[in-house]
Amino acid sequence: MTTPVWQTISTTFMKNDKPYGGGNSRINGNEVISLKIADPVITFKPVEQLKDPQVAEPTEAWMSNTAETLNRNTVSFFRGTIDVGLTRYFQQPGQDAAWWYSKDWSTQYISTDWMDYKLPEPKNGLSPHITKLWRSRDGGKTWTQLDWPESRNIGQLLFLDSDRGYAVGWGPRVWRTADGGHTWKAIKVPLHATEDDAPRKTFDAVDLGPDGTLRVAYYVPEEMEDIQPESIVDRLKWDSDAFEFDVKLPNQVVVSLQSEPVPPDYGYSVYALSRLGPPRDWKDLSDNGRRSGALSTWGNRGNQTAEQHHTFDARLTLDGLSVGKRGVLLVYATDATGQGAPRDITLASKDYGKSWTETDDGITQGVYFDAATNTQYGLYGYTLKKRTW
Repeated sequence: MTTPVWQTISTTFMKNDKPYGGGNSRINGNEVISLKIADPVITFKPVEQLKDPQVAEPTEAWMSNTAETLNRNTVSFFRGTIDVGLTRYFQQPGQDAAWWYSKDWSTQYISTDWMDYKLPEPKNGLSPHITKLWRSRDGGKTWTQLDWPESRNIGQLLFLDSDRGYAVGWGPRVWRTADGGHTWKAIKVPLHATEDDAPRKTFDAVDLGPDGTLRVAYYVPEEMEDIQPESIVDRLKWDSDAFEFDVKLPNQVVVSLQSEPVPPDYGYSVYALSRLGPPRDWKDLSDNGRRSGALSTWGNRGNQTAEQHHTFDARLTLDGLSVGKRGVLLVYATDATGQGAPRDITLASKDYGKSWTETDDGITQGVYFDAATNTQYGLYGYTLKKRTW
């Protein structure tokens, strides 16, 4: 298989928005939407106002305070076109965010997460976070804040359509809405996915299938009930209030779950990208975290067993997975074993994972894959490129 060539489609992408960054962009032809988390703009005094001509001084005192600059981070939503440029329609304080958008981009949800870095850290290390939830029904031009308890973290938003979906957050915890976020129902999560002493634990991976089935992956260590260390994937059907077992992945930690993009009534495959072996032991200095990677798959109907299709070299740190149409699979990885800065690697298959090619993409500032068209986008500085698999 030959690797498609990158085609440059813009050399000024998001250039007019400061500070630098293209955000988490989505592209459809010439149309663009983007969610961007940004530091505040830092400016400096002219040379004639400096106390020491050799030492730069910020224009305002708060610009020298790390806690203050973190507090002024913002979450912004942009919409526009590649050729004309993007306009900011939403901006709120936040150091983190999650979002979801409908296929026609008419509806968007954004959750913002903000923490006050000027407050002293509590003894338990659990600094309070404030979460807010927002929705737009007109393509992102106007926004409504939804009723959401500020203490409930949202790490992911996954929706079937403009009204039905899930919020997933620390705990881990899962909530479901069927009325566009006006009301939410808490869903009891699998017992072994939680830990009493880890109130901010998250699932290792989450996926919402085209039929509305929510899947969550979590690692169960050996010391729990004297069982084989493994990752468990459980599923939750849309019309059910209880998770049920889906598959197990012995001796591996899941990095990403992705389902095949097909119509809701079709049968589809689920793919799991994992690291083989136990999680990294940060207390063990000899554990550098390098693990061989694996790709496994199973179907969505009946009782299934996950089959491991491919193993990836341990020199690669697996970052994510995209599943396209007609057997296209992309695995994103980082290679930090060579000289210089780590390199971004794309591993690609066009035959459902049977054979693979490896492409060194250098150092990118963002990657997005459009599963509907099998098109991959990459940002290099202000230069936006694409290639179709």
